[in-house]
Amino acid sequence: MSGRKIDYLWAFVIGGLIGVVAQAIFMLLLAFDIAYAYAVTLMLAAVATIGVILTVCEQYQRLEALSGFGAMTPLSGFSAAIASFTAAALDGGAKPRQAAWDGLRAGVTIFGIGLPVALLVALLQDIAA
Repeated sequence: MSGRKIDYLWAFVIGGLIGVVAQAIFMLLLAFDIAYAYAVTLMLAAVATIGVILTVCEQYQRLEALSGFGAMTPLSGFSAAIASFTAAALDGGAKPRQAAWDGLRAGVTIFGIGLPVALLVALLQDIAA
């Protein structure tokens, strides 16, 4: 991104489309009478999985190049970062277990610990309920 007005538009459009997809998945899950807490968890898992699939197919990187933080900020960007760093570690000769750890550590370092902690708290609240 170069900071031009069109770049901000693309960030808004791509980030908004990711949000629309996530909301559509969530509403579909609710339509199948899945409990609200489970629907949230499944929607987050689905969005993360979509991010990983697009990364493996080398398409998420194109979205990030076009929209910057519009694609990086959502959960799909977090999972895409983990997948990218894991793939880089594998390419560098790391064993799969170490590569997975390197990918997770890099993703957490870049995006902070807030998102994983929030997901963990949500899962624990759901288990306790």
